[in-house]
Amino acid sequence: MRVSEKSLELNVGAELLTLMRGPWRMPKAYLRGLTQREENQEGVDFFAQLPRATRIYAFQFKAPKGRYEGEPYRFTIQRRQHGKLYALARSSLGGVYYVLPYYVSPAKLERGVPHLLRDTWFLRVGGMRVVDVFGTYQSRTMCCSGGMASVNPEYALQRGAEMEPDPGIPVGLFAEWYASLREEDDEVMDARVRRSPWLVRGLRVAVVPAASQR
Repeated sequence: MRVSEKSLELNVGAELLTLMRGPWRMPKAYLRGLTQREENQEGVDFFAQLPRATRIYAFQFKAPKGRYEGEPYRFTIQRRQHGKLYALARSSLGGVYYVLPYYVSPAKLERGVPHLLRDTWFLRVGGMRVVDVFGTYQSRTMCCSGGMASVNPEYALQRGAEMEPDPGIPVGLFAEWYASLREEDDEVMDARVRRSPWLVRGLRVAVVPAASQR
């Protein structure tokens, strides 16, 4: 039996908030999920109406493939989704991350609670050019061992428990990026694709009000 992606998001996300509200000194930080099916007042408008000094951090959660614990842990990334994340990361190299928990089985997850960040690793999307990672492929598998992710080339990982805060993404730039997702989605002719929220599946956004910043 494998741990579901949703379970990893919930439990690792809870510890991530503890990290941000504690050591990172952002006591008012909170996580928000995204969906392309949100109503306007709950979606793009929500971010557009936040104070300009608000900062955003984007965390794209991934669940490991396979049924057994042990390195290398393998994670699948998609070209189209990565391209959107990389475009967002251009406004802040330290604002967009893949979150890669090394937890496959419920037994390991239960043993690790409440310190899942000790074996959860973060990968900065801003250093991963689309052409370098994917070439002509539409998806790739990252093989992760310790602090390295290999997808030809290799990228350094940061352990969650040892992360340090970065400036984050200006809320105005994030709102523009999120609006562009909806605009592109509206142009898709296939209604089944248009209704699909997969582009932002597993994406959790940390909202940090100005009063909560270091």
